[in-house]
Amino acid sequence: MRNKKLVLLLTGEIATGKSTLALELVKKYGFAHVKTTELLEKLALKSHTRKEFEERGFKQTFGAKLDQKTQGRWVVDEAQEAITNNHLVLVDAIRIKPQIEAFRSSFSQDVVHIHLTAPDDVKLQRFMDRRDKDQETTEKQKRTKYDKYKADETERQVNTLEADADLVIQTHRQSVGDNVTQAAAYLKLRAPILSKNVDVVIGGQFGSEGKGQIAAYLAPEYDCLIRVGGPNAGHKVYQEPTPHTFHLIPSGSHRNKKATIVIGPGAVVNLELLLKEISFFDVGQRIIIDENATVITNKDITDEQNESIGSTKKGVGAATANNLFKNRLLGSEKHKAKNYPQLKPYMGDAFEVYDQVLSSAGKILLEGTQGTFLDLHHGFYPYVTSRPTSASGCLAEAGIGPGRVDKVIVVARRYPIRVQNPEGGTSGPFAVPDKYFEPDISWKEVSRRSKIPESELVKKEMTTATNRHRRVAEFNWALFRKACELNTATDVAFTFSDYIHVNNRDARQFDQLTEETRKFIEKMERCSGVPVSLIATNFDFRAIVDRRKW
Repeated sequence: MRNKKLVLLLTGEIATGKSTLALELVKKYGFAHVKTTELLEKLALKSHTRKEFEERGFKQTFGAKLDQKTQGRWVVDEAQEAITNNHLVLVDAIRIKPQIEAFRSSFSQDVVHIHLTAPDDVKLQRFMDRRDKDQETTEKQKRTKYDKYKADETERQVNTLEADADLVIQTHRQSVGDNVTQAAAYLKLRAPILSKNVDVVIGGQFGSEGKGQIAAYLAPEYDCLIRVGGPNAGHKVYQEPTPHTFHLIPSGSHRNKKATIVIGPGAVVNLELLLKEISFFDVGQRIIIDENATVITNKDITDEQNESIGSTKKGVGAATANNLFKNRLLGSEKHKAKNYPQLKPYMGDAFEVYDQVLSSAGKILLEGTQGTFLDLHHGFYPYVTSRPTSASGCLAEAGIGPGRVDKVIVVARRYPIRVQNPEGGTSGPFAVPDKYFEPDISWKEVSRRSKIPESELVKKEMTTATNRHRRVAEFNWALFRKACELNTATDVAFTFSDYIHVNNRDARQFDQLTEETRKFIEKMERCSGVPVSLIATNFDFRAIVDRRKW
């Protein structure tokens, strides 16, 4: 990840791939693109006609005269403004060694020279394959033109510049992507593999911990916001006059209107709902949906209607199962996002987005889905969701390696909740069965302890995705510790602190929390071994007590 100024000089004979490499570096890394043909045009049109300039042979002759007159300094002189005003500058292309020496004399160690090569037969074929401005040009005419260009005195000596180059790329031996990767690695444009610019927000219980409000609070500090999971999770964020609910796009999308938004390759999306959110939150210009994201079909939704474990019945589990089994065995990818025309304007490669953000020292916030103990592997099976919901699982779905992670914020609420039991079934336990301890409590008991009216609690505690009542339980210290272990928590965000006492709703500082609350937080820190850095006191714009040291 390069911090100092860089002036990149490209050299190579005709048809070695200079323009292709240049365009890719400009697109991926934001180089200012200085084209020597445009510099020539600017100078030539001061004394010649447009028609004269259009012939490439003229450009070669005119350029040679400029080289002789200025000892090769004309390119660096004309590129001065671009170099002064930009951090990364690419000059496409340098033709003689005095031009290189002029750049090195002016910009010293800021200059890097990359030379491209390819065998003669490859160069000829590439030239013949080019689209000619004159559509009626015959193969014979194109070959004659190629031979003429190759015979030019300056062109004949271009291959000698290889000896001066800092890096030589043989463009015929690898793909364009390989060439770009090789160049970017040498130029130190990509972030170090172990740069830790990714933070993760994870639910530490059974979902509905208030992840959305925490993610929205943190969002303005990041350059890229990621969401994984599916529409079976609804994250609510305070907004006036009515709260915003985010089912598929990141909860901070509205609070941070500049960040790039990514729907990761492991996400499962409802097409209609996703398009609605893109429109409502006006993120169409900055959202990237990975082409491998899975789209829920009507059949997926139908298949889930007869379950008995209290799922949201949004088709996420069926779509995931079909993705793993039926579609894969049939070799079908019809369910992938890339095959839906409605999503084409937003299609992209999540990995490429992350690479660009991290290479520019940007920060990424990954917002997890549901809760740790709804995890397919770590929850109380079968009363779990269809996917991994731990930090490592969400990172895998997003497509980010664990070594990139700096902070993992585990969100835990005072009283964990689960959705109400379906008729004739159950949504699952709050803890491993223990004959001496029954974790379930009532909202009436929470009301008695917190002094919040029971009617307010019951009205508030409805599931976001399905609008169903919630069950409530005592805080489970063993599970809390396990969640911190499974997610390798660096910080805890404690939510619903007003459920300890309603007076916490007025707290703006840690010292303003009730004594019981402060003691509870101290106990959380001892149990987890990490700081409780964020404390949610209410559901409004000033609802977070921020104790972070980062």
